[in-house]
Amino acid sequence: MNKYITKLSEISSKPERLIVGLMSGTSLDGLDIALCKCKSGFVDVKEFRSVEYSKELIKRLSEIQSRVATNTKELTLLHTELANYYGEAVIKALIEWGVPMEEVDLIASHGQTIYHAPAQTEKEINATLQIVDGDHIAQKTGIITISDFRQKHTSVGGEGAPLAGIFDEAVFRDETKHRLLINLGGIANLTWLPSKNSGNKVMSGDTGPANTLINEAMIKYFDRTFDERGKVAASGKVHSELVRYILLEPYFRKPFPKTTGQEDFRLNYIEELMEGHGIECSEKDLIASLTSLTAQSISRAVDQITNDEAFECYVSGGGVHNESMMKELEERIPQGEFKDFEELGIPADAKEAAMMSFFANDLVSGDGFSIPGVTEEKVHFGKISLPD
Repeated sequence: MNKYITKLSEISSKPERLIVGLMSGTSLDGLDIALCKCKSGFVDVKEFRSVEYSKELIKRLSEIQSRVATNTKELTLLHTELANYYGEAVIKALIEWGVPMEEVDLIASHGQTIYHAPAQTEKEINATLQIVDGDHIAQKTGIITISDFRQKHTSVGGEGAPLAGIFDEAVFRDETKHRLLINLGGIANLTWLPSKNSGNKVMSGDTGPANTLINEAMIKYFDRTFDERGKVAASGKVHSELVRYILLEPYFRKPFPKTTGQEDFRLNYIEELMEGHGIECSEKDLIASLTSLTAQSISRAVDQITNDEAFECYVSGGGVHNESMMKELEERIPQGEFKDFEELGIPADAKEAAMMSFFANDLVSGDGFSIPGVTEEKVHFGKISLPD
């Protein structure tokens, strides 16, 4: 028998597991690495770091991500190159944390989303693609690696997202308190967690762009990869007519649950819309407007699903550091009591990497999860790659 099959069996029978969770989102800002202690329904983040992508890597990824036509050679190369990059980043992080490699049970890698294609008609199928090969990570590190989590979701009829709703309900739902969890990555998603005592259903979905449009505009007009602390947005003025036209897009009128990706929200489309409607605004005003778009689209979604009930609100993801975005969110969601995500036991920046650890832990030792509105059957997420 393959020695790693025996080891996997031993890992699955342990009371808890030490797992490295890896996450890189559509905002292309870098790789999040979270070292987590995991057991059923519980994740404890022991260490965390983010590794920024270089400008060259961001450029290469942006040229193949969310595009109908792309360079298949570059796509193939990055599938392997990024895996080696991830593996080296994990090794370096563990050395700096003083954690012996042999103490880590699993690596859980989300990968880099290249295209997200939820069905638009009944004749279409749901599909999504994440690159970064798990075999290469496992071979580079010598650690059993779980990857490609979203394919099981689509294989049973889901859209491949959001996975966050499953994680949020299992880990953060409270008996008596209503909670709203917002994640501000490239795309914004939220999970409505009514108290268990209320008997109401959990609701989760994508609201639209969070940082993806802002980052794309910052790269093009300011040669910076993101708007640090929302300073550029704060220096500009929101062009309300531009935001109004963007919010007329069909996606914003779809009912929950729903998912989207950068495919639906690219800067060139915004610029075409501006040209078509004769809208002119400065580069700073564009950043301010795109920031406001994120806040307005999220608040609209919140109004649809929370019925004006008071709730605790926790925000995670890179956008939590955008002070302009956070200020407008708090103004537009007055029924929410905004709290530090870390009060839930996980740092805001580490949430999605921790989520990958959570799903990897369930794959090897859990009972699986049903997917609301898709299947009541229990499913597990992820594929297993052995080092040899």
